[in-house]
Parts: sequence; C-alpha cells; structure tokens
Amino acid sequence: MSKIEANYLEEESLVFGGMHEEKDPRLGLKYFGPFHYSTESSSIEKTRLGMVGNKSANEKAKKIVDLISDQVESDDRNKWLYPPFPGMSKDTKFHCSIELSENWKETILEDEINRLLEISEPNERIGAAVELYYNKIENILTYEDNPPDVVLCMIPRDIEEFCGISEKTRGAKTPKPTPLEKQIQAFKEQNQSFLSRWGVSVEEEKPKFKGYDFRNALKGKIMDLQSPVPIQLLRESTCDTILNYEKGKMGTRQDPASFAWNLSTALYYKANGKPWRLAKLRQDTCYVGISFYYDKLSFNKDIQTSMAQVFTHNGEGLVLRGTEVYIDEKTKESHLSQNQAEDLLKDVIHTYIKKAGRTPSRVVIHKSTMFSKAEENGFKSAIEATNKNAKKDFVAISKRNNGIRFMRMGSYPVLRGTLISLSESEHILYTSGYTPRIRTYPGHSIPQPLLIHHKGDSEIEEICKEILGLTKLNWNTTAFATYLPITLAFSKRVGEVLSERPKGKPLQNHYRFYM
Repeated sequence: MSKIEANYLEEESLVFGGMHEEKDPRLGLKYFGPFHYSTESSSIEKTRLGMVGNKSANEKAKKIVDLISDQVESDDRNKWLYPPFPGMSKDTKFHCSIELSENWKETILEDEINRLLEISEPNERIGAAVELYYNKIENILTYEDNPPDVVLCMIPRDIEEFCGISEKTRGAKTPKPTPLEKQIQAFKEQNQSFLSRWGVSVEEEKPKFKGYDFRNALKGKIMDLQSPVPIQLLRESTCDTILNYEKGKMGTRQDPASFAWNLSTALYYKANGKPWRLAKLRQDTCYVGISFYYDKLSFNKDIQTSMAQVFTHNGEGLVLRGTEVYIDEKTKESHLSQNQAEDLLKDVIHTYIKKAGRTPSRVVIHKSTMFSKAEENGFKSAIEATNKNAKKDFVAISKRNNGIRFMRMGSYPVLRGTLISLSESEHILYTSGYTPRIRTYPGHSIPQPLLIHHKGDSEIEEICKEILGLTKLNWNTTAFATYLPITLAFSKRVGEVLSERPKGKPLQNHYRFYM
C-alpha cells in the first residue's frame, strides 16, 4: 500500500423487542423494549431482587427501586445523548417490573458493622466484610424455594469508608506476604519439594480470610455458593446523591435519568435478560478476547495468568481462566507458549460449541498486545483441530497509537467509525468521535484512535465493523458505545475478580457474574 486510505464505516444497528432495529441503546429500549427471541412470547416479566444491607441502606434501596420503576426526566439539553428514562415496569416498553420480598432481604446489624470496624488490619477487615455479606446472601438463597434473580448488596457509609477505597484501606490492594509465605515462595522458585507431595499433611492454624478489594473479593466469593446468583453493589452515598440530586453539585457523576438507565439495564441483564443484540454479527463466528492479569494471591510479580473472554453472535459472554505465563523482561509483555495457546483456545472453542450449538467456521481473536509466533501457531492448531477449513483472524488492538491523530474541518472531531489504513496490516480506527446518531461527540478531550494490527482471512473493513459493533455490547452501561470492544473492554475488571479467586475453586463462566 503506497498511500494512506481513509473510509467511513456506517454505525452498526442493534436489535430490540419485536426485532426492531435502532443504533442507540437507550432509544431502542425506550421505543421497542428489550430483545427476545422469536420463539419467546415476551422478554422476562419481572426481575426478582434480593437485598442485603443495614436498615438505613435498605430503606434507601427501596426508594431507588421506586425511582427507576417510574419515569425519570433528564435535565440535560441534549436529549439525544441524555434521553429521559421511561421506567422499568410492565406498563412501559420494558414489560418488566422489579419484584421485592421480605423473604429476599437480609439486614446487617449495627453491631456486626461495629465489629468490622474494630479490625485494624485492612485486608482482614475487607475479608471479614466479604464473609459477612456472603453469609447473608447464603441465608437468602438457602432457605428460599423461590430465590431472587439478583441480590442488591447495599454498602453503608461506614463499610464504604473502612472497606472501600479510602485512607482507611491505603495499601490494601497490594499483597504483603508474611515471612513464612516469602520463604515458601523462595523454595518453590528453587523447585524445592514439599511433604504434601507425598501425602503428608501438617496441621497449621487456618489463616484468616483476606480480601484486597471488597467488590472483587465478594464477586469471587459468591462463586462458592451451591447455586450462586449475580450481585449488584450499590453504595449508600450514591443513593443519597441520586435521591437528593442537585445539578452541578461537586462529586455528582451522573444525573438520576442516566443512573436509572444504567442500573435497570444491569439488573435486567444479570437476571438473565437480553437488553439488545447486534443486528449483523456473524452467526458462524467465535469472538475471543485474550488478556492477562496479576494474581493477587500469588506474590511472584514476574508471572501473570492468562484468560479468555468468549462471545457468541448474540452477545453471550463467557469467561475462561488459563495458565500462568512469565512476563518478558525486555518487552514487559506476557505471551503464551505454543502449547498454552493451543490448550486455551481448544477450551474456548469447546465452550463456544456447547453454548452456540455449532462448530465455528470462523474464529476472530482480539488481543491487546502483538501476537507472538508461538501464539499464532498454537491458535492455528486449536482451530484446525476442530475445523480445518475455518477462517482465522488475529487482531491486535492497542491504545498506543504512536501519537497518530487526524483532524476534521469544522467544530467537531473525527467521526466515530473512521478507518484509516496505514499499510496492509496496520490501521487506525476511531471508536470514539463525533457520533451522528446522537448529534455530538460524547467525550471531553480529543478522541484517541485505536491502532489495529490484523493478520488473517477477512477483509479489514469487516474486522473493524465487528470491532465497532462489539463496542456496543456492554450491558453495564447504556452509553452509546465504549472505547474498546467488549472482548477487551472489561478484561481488567474480570481479571481483578479472578485474581481474588483461589486456583482450584469453582468459577462461574457467565459474564454477568463479573459485571
């Protein structure tokens, strides 16, 4: 390619109730309601919501439920970007109401909170808070024949201050090994054998459960339950801000209408609903995001753990944990060996076949770093073992765009969907920018394009159209789109939950457990 080429890719449409299409998630939900398959008579009719919190927080949670069950006006002038919320009830296009029950509520006593606050060591305090909520949720699910679909975990101000991100938990996110743990790690690095290898066990004092981040540790701990359900965390301070909303007040991150849109959609999805799906995502394709995370329960910072996020054509997201990999000393990047890459992708394809009911004829792999030759060979072997004729696309997606920027005449920045090809394999894609459907650019600074390196069987326009479409499958928000495709956008958040989950413990693979 001897010259730079620029193209504009049309915005991908989403499908909602009645198979109606709309490009904007909020407008689609407002006018057509959530998506449901043609074989289904309707979308889910109610979201059964459990609740855990102290008396004060639970009372505010009920007011929040009342708020999002009714229409919430937007106070912003741009009604395309900030439309009013229609209300989550059977009388609106949602066709779904939120159901509460005293049988699904557990109250945290003030004495229980006070005992938490008396724990001086931050990680033990966070761990104790996680176990407190875990036990309350277990009570709801164990003794109820008709359990809730989602449990709302209300975070009182004291627990937020002493177990959340504050001065009271400074340094809690950084694991601090004890002298014994350091010695054991040193022995492992020297390949020292332990008595447990020969079945000899030594009785030790059971260590206290520690958490490094309350949200992540609780989402991980929930997976110990016999029949876990997704949870939604909500801070009491957020409730106060929304219920006593003052436009322009410092610290106010979103207005009540935006809050209602985001919370209702997240609850609906976690209750196993499908708010929307992409109109033109290929049914024969397995979309995979490969990334790495630091294991908080390991003290070796030269090692990361691989993971894969798998997405089917209808947006179903699944999570798989891979194996440990060493960080390259020169590039500071993690890479899989050929065998690791092959084994991980074989697990991915097996999971996809079980979920989608078909063998993929095309596999698209997204990765935030360049593919090594060993990774390419391993991934190819895994794909060809399932389908020798399957198409393969390896797509490295980086925020590091080498300082490349493009300008557009007029008051607004480059259009979202602008594709600029620098060479046969290197491309620039704007997933943020001026968005015609909402009549504005929703960002606050100059939009940063993504740098795309592509090697595979598909044309670059198809690859980039899919990336743009996958930026619209984040059901944790009803924003028009996210910066990264869903295959990579929340890899950090998913990894943070996995990092607090001990190896060998059962994992929930559905994406709604990590949101």
